[in-house]
Amino acid sequence: MKNLFIMLVLVALSAQGFSQSDQKAVDLLNSLSTKVNAYKSLNIEFKFYVENLKDASRTMYPGKVWYRGDRYKLDLMGQVVFSDGKTNWTYLKDAEEINITNANDADATIFNPQSLLANFTKDYKCRWISDKFVNNRAIVEIDLYPIKIEGKKYSKITLRIDKTKTQLYTVHYVGKDGVSYLVEIDKFLENPTIADKDIVFSATSFPGAEVIDMR
Repeated sequence: MKNLFIMLVLVALSAQGFSQSDQKAVDLLNSLSTKVNAYKSLNIEFKFYVENLKDASRTMYPGKVWYRGDRYKLDLMGQVVFSDGKTNWTYLKDAEEINITNANDADATIFNPQSLLANFTKDYKCRWISDKFVNNRAIVEIDLYPIKIEGKKYSKITLRIDKTKTQLYTVHYVGKDGVSYLVEIDKFLENPTIADKDIVFSATSFPGAEVIDMR
């Protein structure tokens, strides 16, 4: 009976600790969300890792992305994507080809902290995992679990947040299909000046490229 009582007390304390940690996670993510939603523009340079559990491979691709309002420009893996929030223009460097498609919010969410954190309390359960120092940075690790797993591509998203700057450091997307993605941020410029010529698609910038409208 005494052992049972001790066990029940430990379980209760453990549950209480999880509750407190979860609230800490929500509070930090709310602070981060408030900060990133105030940005008028962003310029992010990053490393993008594709991890395949089936063959234990891990490949890194450097990338850059610019955001201004509803627009973004993404330069990654031999492609340059321009989007105005409704239409995407994708320039394939090797093929000298431009594909025009309807915009898909999911295309940019993986790299956009504003999209990632939008309605996170409705879409995910948040759990504070740890505090640690990584490369001389005070880092907080938080896991996000989809409340409804059906239709979701990822079973878990792990955020590493620079606690001092209240800024994302890495985002790890764990895919249900055995393929995961890690975004490691190298450079994060807040509210840079981004001219139209740097983010608005213009066919004149790609002379000779074949244009294919796939809408």
